[in-house]
Amino acid sequence: MQLLAYPRETAGLDGIWQAIPDQYEIYKNYFEDFAGEDVTVPKIYEPDSSRGSDRPTDFNITDGRSVRIPASWGEELPEFRHFEGWVWYATQFDRSLGADDGRTFLRFGAVNYRAEVWLNGERVGTHEGGFTPFSFEVTDLLEAGRNDLVVLADNNRYEDGIPNEATDWFNFGGINRSVELVNVPDTFVRNFKVETTLSDGHVDIDVTAWIDGDPDGTVTVEIPALSVATDLAADGGSRFHDQVSLADSDVDLWHPAEPTLYTVRVRHGDDTISDQVGFREVTIDGSDVVVNGERVWLRGVSLHEEADGKGRALDSEAVRERFDWLNELGCNYARLAHYPHTEEMARLADEEGILLWEEVPAYWDIDFGDEGVRELYRQQLRELVQRDWNRASVVLWSIANETDHTDATRNEVLPEMAEYVRDLDSTRLVTAACFVDERADGLVLDDPLSAHLDVAGINEYYGWYYGDATDMEQFQEQSDGTPIVVSEMGAGAKWGNHGSEDDRWTEEYQARIYREQIDAIADNDQIAGLSPWILFDFRAPFRQNEYQRGYNRKGIIDQHGRKKQAFDLLRRFYRSGEVPQS
Repeated sequence: MQLLAYPRETAGLDGIWQAIPDQYEIYKNYFEDFAGEDVTVPKIYEPDSSRGSDRPTDFNITDGRSVRIPASWGEELPEFRHFEGWVWYATQFDRSLGADDGRTFLRFGAVNYRAEVWLNGERVGTHEGGFTPFSFEVTDLLEAGRNDLVVLADNNRYEDGIPNEATDWFNFGGINRSVELVNVPDTFVRNFKVETTLSDGHVDIDVTAWIDGDPDGTVTVEIPALSVATDLAADGGSRFHDQVSLADSDVDLWHPAEPTLYTVRVRHGDDTISDQVGFREVTIDGSDVVVNGERVWLRGVSLHEEADGKGRALDSEAVRERFDWLNELGCNYARLAHYPHTEEMARLADEEGILLWEEVPAYWDIDFGDEGVRELYRQQLRELVQRDWNRASVVLWSIANETDHTDATRNEVLPEMAEYVRDLDSTRLVTAACFVDERADGLVLDDPLSAHLDVAGINEYYGWYYGDATDMEQFQEQSDGTPIVVSEMGAGAKWGNHGSEDDRWTEEYQARIYREQIDAIADNDQIAGLSPWILFDFRAPFRQNEYQRGYNRKGIIDQHGRKKQAFDLLRRFYRSGEVPQS
């Protein structure tokens, strides 16, 4: 169960750390190989091990390169921008940051891609997956005075990884999100989940809490603004649950137009944890996405998690800038592609009233037949869902992007993953980004996975890679079929490159593709939303022609924040509901 840490007061370990690139991946066994004596592996993590005059060594955790944490290492060390492999990180902190009594956990927001962690020479644990948080209990490893923390970050690309070796985004290595100590009592609230359903003039709020330790006494949930205070019932082991039913006239439901949040507080013994939660219900009705009984057409855009000069280590300013752009466009929705973005995105979306599509990087050619890969797949889904299941803004869990729908193994595994997500959280919609197929009678969604999805995304690039932008008029509408979101469409353009609407890579060409695509789908009742590819240009190593030079140029903003013509065209469509003609 994911450790819910964001609402707690934590002891941050961000700041200046030491970093040592290890291109040959040798230092882990360095002393065993060259010391000439039986020295255990943890010796290498003792900061004074290389300071004796009898023998010099080449590696010392207190004498690396000074870097900020969180950060992508290529932004901190530009000479290592394209480095893929091992980097050792180290820092020291005082014992006073840990709990005087009770328990202490070491939590990482994300390390790309594999992490191995030592504290005071003792191996704490490992984690695989570059975008989700993980934690280890370190209560018994803390020492009086100085404590030495070492992290091996490995951003190699792996055939059996998720994502695997091939992606169309940059592989930002490093400790990309914050590191913190979480101090809790011996028995504490590890996580809780709030689920909302609407029925017969009532708002039913289900609360489930997980207690870590030895539950003794009551577990209470409070919603002060609604005068709710009730005890949760034991539901087996560490799980406690109850439902509160309120008249709908007493509750201001969360909605993109009015994103109301309530303080929800869970208590057990000496531990109290609270969060800001919105109450809302998301369902489908025929081909419509429905929030609180009201049809919502998803006016959105896709975006990656990176910023010029920051890599994937976004600060609050960069997160805020994204929402400024979304609001300027008139969006009520955003697709966070192709992996979990920082938790702060979902929390700010709660405040701003932006609906979110969140996904895991089951992208392109995943080895779905490997049981280890499937377990990693479930782990990444679980870590994302348990992190964000209280975010009212999150309405779509995406389980995959552009996977091969002719692969029989994939067609067995992905429906299982859809059900796995529903078992974790039944109150949101499950989706995936699929391909559109061409048939004699037009364009269709022929992916067998679509029968297992609540909402189907389709990625299509008519007018750019193939066909004409107007070809989407041929998409065969099923007015009561699965809601369709055009999860990707668009064209490349370099900011400031102008010409005619027929000249590729110009702003004018990109704007024409947007105009014709929007016109082609505007009257299709099965299409429930749009998230063009993409909000801003992002780094992509295999995009190397004269207009790209290592960037995917399909952004409607460039990497420096300069808007292209397509930005204004999309803004006018979203704000007026009418297709701009020029």
